[in-house]
Amino acid sequence: VLPLIGAVALAGLMGLKTGYRWEELQEGMFEALGRIQIAIAILALVGMIIAAWLASGTIPAIIYWGLKLIAPEHFLLSAMVLCSVASIATGTSFGTMGTIGVALLGVGQALGYPPAMTVGAIVSGAYIGDNITASVCEVPLFDHILSMLWTTVPAFVAAGIVYTVLGFSFAQEQTASLESLNAILSGLEGHFSLDFVAFIPPILMIILAYKRFPVLPVMVACLLSAVAIAVYEGVAFNDLAKMMTSGYVSKTGIKQLDPLLSRGGLLSIMPTVLLLCSGMAFGGILERSRVLEVLLDAVLKGARSAVRLVASVLAAAYIINLGTGSQMLAVIVPGRAFLDSFKKADISPLVLSRTCEDAGTIGCPLVPWSVHAFYIAGVLGVSAFDFAPYAFLNWFVPIFSILCALTGFGIWRLNGTPVHGSRKA
Repeated sequence: VLPLIGAVALAGLMGLKTGYRWEELQEGMFEALGRIQIAIAILALVGMIIAAWLASGTIPAIIYWGLKLIAPEHFLLSAMVLCSVASIATGTSFGTMGTIGVALLGVGQALGYPPAMTVGAIVSGAYIGDNITASVCEVPLFDHILSMLWTTVPAFVAAGIVYTVLGFSFAQEQTASLESLNAILSGLEGHFSLDFVAFIPPILMIILAYKRFPVLPVMVACLLSAVAIAVYEGVAFNDLAKMMTSGYVSKTGIKQLDPLLSRGGLLSIMPTVLLLCSGMAFGGILERSRVLEVLLDAVLKGARSAVRLVASVLAAAYIINLGTGSQMLAVIVPGRAFLDSFKKADISPLVLSRTCEDAGTIGCPLVPWSVHAFYIAGVLGVSAFDFAPYAFLNWFVPIFSILCALTGFGIWRLNGTPVHGSRKA
């Protein structure tokens, strides 16, 4: 937090020195903070949901059946696939990581996988379903999703191969003993109800998301359903309220299990909220003082071909992510700034919208001081410095984005005809 606050102060002083009034810079900060209101609400709900899902037996049930059904060597691949399915169904990476991701983290720890490796697989899958640039780039959402397949599908396959190799290599080391796994399974069986009722909250989440309910009402429904189940299972409502505020504390007496299940609560999210606010205030000053515009003008200069344009969009998105930590800015600003250039080069805005997602959305969690990295650290307890090397899909997607531009595959003209590697690309 302190380095970010120092950066805010330094950016403010530089803005004043270059002629901006403090009122302008302050307004920029408040506008940036306004963009994360929903993110803060989601964070608060996720903190309470984690505690409620633990008290209701939902997360313990997912961990139990995960240990029963997933072979250790297939765990990393399974984690990526399960998170991608949940992300596509719900349309939110935050909700996926704060619910299914927490349970999978417990499974991975029980199997002996390092948390950083598990979180890398979770992050790789969770960002498949985030699609927010279609309207900015003036393209239909379904067409945008089809365009995304050109980069996400091969990256997904490549990441899956790496996770499979890693899983088999790790399983051979046999880091998780049979005795330890049996102790965890026995503890879960003895202290939690693991039947179908425990799976009602995640099933409800998927159904409501499929029906296109907004994310906040879906999460509230997941919270209330877990509260009802916990009360039905005999948890006193006063105790449940304390858990949702301060976090769930496992008291099974099993040393391998209690650390896995002691987490969550509204207060556990507050440090992450402070980081978010500090980071967004810094980004707001940079945006208002036009630092981002100057950088984008330098990146865009001379870009006329598909390769140069795609590379410029990727670079611009990463620059904004590095400078502001804001996913929204990293997809919206390049989406608006490059739209005319793509049209002048006779390249479809579908390519622009996809490329903004490839770097702005999928690249955001790799930046340690970004909004998404702070969220992941707050919910899953692993920093981007640790999990980023294992988030293979997030690294592979921009590579395939460049390959598409170089070969012409997945590149279209304004009239919709494919380029397929012609010189005009």
